[in-house]
Amino acid sequence: MSLAEWRAVAGASARWFGFRAPKRAVALLVVALLVVACGEDPVAPPDVVPPPTPSYPVAEALPALALSTTFGAAITSKEEYITGSYRITGTDGAIMQEGALEIRGRGNTTWGMPKKPYRLKLGTSTALMGMPANRHWVLLANYSDKTLIRNDVTFELSRKLGMEWTPRSQFVEMSLNGAYQGVYQLVEHVRIAPDRVNIPELKVSDTSATNVTGGYLMEVDERRGEDFCFNSTRTRMIFCLSNPETLNEPAWAKHRAYITNYIKQVDDAIYSPQFADPQAGYAAYIDVESAIRYYIVNELFKNVDGNLRLSTYLYKKRGGKLFFGPVWDFDLAMGNVNYDGADLVQGWHTRTAQWFTRLFQDPAFAAQVKARWAQMKSDKTVDALFNYISARQAFLSKVQARNFEKWPILSTWVWPNRVVTGSYDGEINAMSFWLFQRHGWMDTQISQ
Repeated sequence: MSLAEWRAVAGASARWFGFRAPKRAVALLVVALLVVACGEDPVAPPDVVPPPTPSYPVAEALPALALSTTFGAAITSKEEYITGSYRITGTDGAIMQEGALEIRGRGNTTWGMPKKPYRLKLGTSTALMGMPANRHWVLLANYSDKTLIRNDVTFELSRKLGMEWTPRSQFVEMSLNGAYQGVYQLVEHVRIAPDRVNIPELKVSDTSATNVTGGYLMEVDERRGEDFCFNSTRTRMIFCLSNPETLNEPAWAKHRAYITNYIKQVDDAIYSPQFADPQAGYAAYIDVESAIRYYIVNELFKNVDGNLRLSTYLYKKRGGKLFFGPVWDFDLAMGNVNYDGADLVQGWHTRTAQWFTRLFQDPAFAAQVKARWAQMKSDKTVDALFNYISARQAFLSKVQARNFEKWPILSTWVWPNRVVTGSYDGEINAMSFWLFQRHGWMDTQISQ
């Protein structure tokens, strides 16, 4: 359902029960939807007429991605690739792409789950399923996200907000060495490339005053998941760089010095007495529009890692500023987590992050966020997002059944789920309704 349809149903429910307070109507609808999700039959309010439901395409099957490792070897490492091959077959049975690859595990907590995520490195740069050619790809398992679409929905909002680059993805049914593994999301790996994060790829010889300024792709990662990581001078933020992989070697000393000093300049500008000055403050060092877009995506979805601790990508253009993005790792967003207050529809999360706390002390930054939010309301961005969720729910409605036959977890708590609904539609309803409430709470705070 669209945002307007959620409001209509909530309002009708409130009228039937005689409630005047919108919050009580919303709470009622939550209970009703969760009861439905758990398979029980509530008595429908007599004056609630469900709005017309658009007809969305339903996938009878997904393209099949068959992975084979050499000699059927098990994939046991996140660091070491093993060799193998791949074949993508369309729903009509025709081979779309095939070739050699290397494969390894990926992820942090997700690597410890039964349904594993993977990194793929193709033998040759190849365009897969309409996505631009590259050797490097990711298979997201979305095991703890029983809707299977939280990352997909996040990418859609990122595109709607106009972030410079958003990873493209396609759903596939994956098998490994002949054994069916379920519905996976084949995603472009976040890396420097013309069709991905489009910044210059540094060479060891790029030491001139101009060339040394970029490009740098980094991740805020308190786990220190790369060889070269460094601490912010004023906050608890930890920045890690994986490109180039040799950045820790002595020949790259000037590049290391440049990027660590640039982040220090960002820190100093944000926390200086003149931090709001457009020429001397934070706006001289970071791309403000990208920060606002990043903020809205993470705050609306209340991404538990979106408070500048983990899975936050930033990139520094050559001769340019520091940009926020691309978005990544939202399987625990939109009410799919039971800790750190990220389960609650009320309350700020990303706004409490160290840099953002300071940025919101600038009335000009807060005003720009408010203006961007108003634009989202005007162009019905969130309405379109609810329609997108409904379309994806319908699209996966048949193939998800095979996934959950392989992984029968719909009635089982999986870390760190907030709710267990017992059905695929129940999971979508719970996510959608949480988002409906979250959007309403944020709107009252930002629009006032």
